[in-house]
Formats: sequence, C-alpha cells, structure tokens
Amino acid sequence: MARLIISSPDGKNGILELNKPLITVGRGNANDLVLNDASVSRFHAVFKLRDNSIFVADRGSTNGIVLNDEKISKETELKNGDVALLGLYRLRLENVDDNGLQVRRGEWPSTLNNLMRDRTQQAALPRSSDTHSNELTDLAGRVKKLERENYLLTVLYEAGKALNSKLALEHICEQVISLACLIEGVERGFVMLFDERGEVAKQTEVRYRDPASAGSRPQIILSTRVLELIRKERQPILIEDVSADERFSGSESLKISGLRSAMCAPLVGKDQLFGVLYVDNLEKASAFTQDELNVFALVAAQAGAAVDNAMAHEKIAQQSLQRSALERFLSPEVVEMVVANPDIRLGGVNQEVAVMFADIRGFTTMSETMAPSRVVEILNEYFTRVTDVIFDNGGTLDKYIGDAVMAVFGAPISKGNDAAAAVSSAMQIQRLLVELNRDAAAREWPELRVGIGINTGYAIAGNIGSPRRLDYTVVGDAVNTAQRLMTNAAGGQILISESTAKKLGKTGKTIDLERLPELKVKGRSEAVPVFRVNWVEESAETVVLPKKKRPARSASRSRKIST
Repeated sequence: MARLIISSPDGKNGILELNKPLITVGRGNANDLVLNDASVSRFHAVFKLRDNSIFVADRGSTNGIVLNDEKISKETELKNGDVALLGLYRLRLENVDDNGLQVRRGEWPSTLNNLMRDRTQQAALPRSSDTHSNELTDLAGRVKKLERENYLLTVLYEAGKALNSKLALEHICEQVISLACLIEGVERGFVMLFDERGEVAKQTEVRYRDPASAGSRPQIILSTRVLELIRKERQPILIEDVSADERFSGSESLKISGLRSAMCAPLVGKDQLFGVLYVDNLEKASAFTQDELNVFALVAAQAGAAVDNAMAHEKIAQQSLQRSALERFLSPEVVEMVVANPDIRLGGVNQEVAVMFADIRGFTTMSETMAPSRVVEILNEYFTRVTDVIFDNGGTLDKYIGDAVMAVFGAPISKGNDAAAAVSSAMQIQRLLVELNRDAAAREWPELRVGIGINTGYAIAGNIGSPRRLDYTVVGDAVNTAQRLMTNAAGGQILISESTAKKLGKTGKTIDLERLPELKVKGRSEAVPVFRVNWVEESAETVVLPKKKRPARSASRSRKIST
C-alpha cells in the first residue's frame, strides 16, 4: 500500500492513499487532491500507478515539480521516501507493509460518565437534621459537610465541562437533566423549551434518578403559575412545601399533582428565554436547601448559555449551507448580490457584456458507446474544472447546456477588462484540455476537443423567468452571436467577434489573433467579422495541437494585439 504524506505551508500534515490508477493534484476543486494555495496551479500534476510502480508527471503547472531537490520535466518514477515539492506543499511517498501494522483501540475515560455511574449507585449524602446540634462540631459531621460541598462543586465543574462541548439542542437537554438529577433530593426532572414567541414548543422526556420507580410516579403537571413567574422574573424558584407556599395557593394543578418540593429555573440566553429546567421531589417537604437551589440555578444558567451558543452555531451553519447551495448554481458575484438583497425581483438592465460559449465536439456520438456513469463522470470533472477557470477570471457561470457551458463576463459586475477575461478563460480552457487529454488513455476516457465562441455587446442582464422560478442570465443579440461563433468553431478553436477584439486594448498581455473570412451566421442579415485566437504556445514542444490543421498565416492576416 502506497500513500503520500502531505505537509502544508501552515505546518499541518495529511495522508492520501494512492488507490487509483490516476490521481490528479492541483488547486482546482475537480482534483483528487486539492492543494488550496496560489503556489499550486489549478491542474498541477498527476500520480500514476502502473505495473506496481508509481510515477509523477507535471501537467503544465506554473511552478513545476521539484523531486528530491531537482526540477523534473518528464514523467518520473518515484521510490519509497522520495519527496516532491508542488508549490509550497511537500509530498513524501511512503510504501507501507500492511502485515506490519498493529491497531489498538484507545479507551478514553469520561469524568462525567464515571461521576454519573458512581453517584447514581450511591444513596444521597445525609444532611444533619438539626443544624444547631452539637454534632456539627463533630469531626465526622464536618467531614460529611465537606464531602457534600465537594460533591456540589463537582456537579458544577462537570456541568460546565459537559455543556460547553455540546452543540446539538437535544444533547444539551439530555445532559442538563442528567446533571440536575445528581443534585441531592432530586427524584425526576425535564426540560421545557419555548419558541420565539415564548410559547411552549417542546418538552423532553422525564428523567428519573431511579428508572425503576418511573411507573409508580404520577405524571408531572407544571403549573401555569410557575411558568408565568419564570417568564416574568426570569429567576430560579424554590418550592419547599406546596401546601404552605402562598405563591401557589390558588393553583389547583399543583394540589392535584401531590407535589411537595420542586425547583424550577429559566434557561436564558443573551436576550431570549429558551425554556425552563424543572426537578421535583414528591415525598419530602423542604427536600432542597438554598445550597441545592444555587447549584441548580448555575447548572441552568450554563445550560442557557450552551443553548444560546448552539442556536448561534446552528444559524451560522444554516447560512453557510444556504450560501454553499447558492454557489453550486451561481457565480460568487451573483451569490453576493442575492445575500445582500434577498428580495429579488424580475427584471434586468441593459449593459455591455462578453459572452462565452464552450462546447465539447462530438460528445453526443462518443457518449453512445459509453456507460451512463462514465458520461456523468467525464462531464462532472470537465464542468468542475471549466467552472473554476471562469470564476478565477471573474466570470459568471450562466448555465450548462448539455455538454456546453455559457459564461458571462461583465454582469452583474464589470471588472473593466471583461473581453480580455473571457478570452483568457477560453485560452486556459483549451490548454487545460490538452493536459487532461495526456492521461485520457490511463483513465480510459476519450480525448476531448472543445470549440469556443466569444462575443461582446449589449444585452439585458437580470432575473428572467417567473416569480416562482427565475434565473440570473443575459439575453439579446450579443448572446445569440456568441453561440453562433461557438457553433462554427472546430475542436480546439477559439473564435471571437470583432467587437471583442477591439476591447483587448489595455490589459498588458499579448494575444495572437488571426483574421478569418467573415461568417454568415443564422439570425443575422450581415456577415460577422471573425478572429481566431492562436492559443497554442509555439515554444512548447510537448503541446498536442488540435486535430484540425491550422492554415498558413500571412503577415496581412495575422496580427499581435497588445492587451
């Protein structure tokens, strides 16, 4: 079994098992190993498993691969212990003998579990029946008092430790009842939760100190008087003897319940009453002292803070989930717009945009001979890599159309160099396809060829559809022209309109454009002036040229445009 030990720039380590014939590495989300740092190219390298050997190869990365302190230029076999540097990441190959592995299961003691197991098996520590007697001065009495105080402090300590580690509301409720039942005199208890309006939303199952006695005990009836008092004062309540407590003299429910002693405390967050914690004793009047009430109140306060924290965490997680869901369908700019203004309405504005269509040539025919799962696998990786390119260049992914992609540059926000960004994206996509095709045989994939068309012009950009289902998109003649250019582009070609070429003026790059004969496209009465982007790097001897033969260029038909 072989694996890579990965060391990141921040000092963290990870392990990747090499269990596939081909493993891709890079900054892009479609890679098997994603190294999220600018020093790593979007599609940086591949690791190949072949004939019980492991090879590494660069895939057109900017910084290349440094293997054992030497930069490599071709596919190279790796030996055990070899170290490859990809940008700021260090990847060391390790061959592991499965027979030499020994796995032992660790046992992690839980102080809370031990406390609950031990304490529930013990009888409650007795209190002195006569606090004024001379026994208080007796050594044994003082020891018992210290034991009791130590026990209450232990409950408080465990409450803080246990509740602070909980983020799920049901776990907090379960934990706080367990802790409350550790307090001397408590026979049973439960948590009642309120909704945002302060109404009762949920009541947990009643927990008994002695589960065997559950069947013989009457049902808990929580008086509305108690709830009203908790809502009003938000302070813990101690009921020493219901029959003698004037606060509840008019409560028929408490009289019927047969209750003698109880404690009730609010679960309060930063600015909300989440519910109440309730415990009682049916047999003993004055079963709880002020000491028990103090501990009980502190446990409830810690539970309230834990609920507040859980609610905040859940809200953040929900917002993150919603944002993540939006990012699956929309570009980052559109997501920001939706988050900033959730009240989205139909309509749009007329603005200048650069529109790009990219389509896999012959993919429908190829897919007829492939299993549906393989078709989905190829499209998912292709779309993921292409989408990363579009987003990295500030574009908006408009939609996937079969095996084609439509992207917009300049909407909803213009970066000022939208045409140049669109052309740059197209060139990166074509070069990406060259690198992906190098490993097509190893993956048992067909080689992919993409035709791309780009046009720049004014279009209506906005929310199109119905109030129940709308899309952020662009419509207009500028969009149709871009699609027609894509239809006429052969595999490996990038065709752009004259309006796009004229916008490539101030980006500081040099793009090789070749003027082609004007195209007569469907839907337009006049022919469209067209340029081809010569994206192949002449100096790269290893680059695979598109299958369609490139016509000879003359000085009058080819020009360099400084962008």
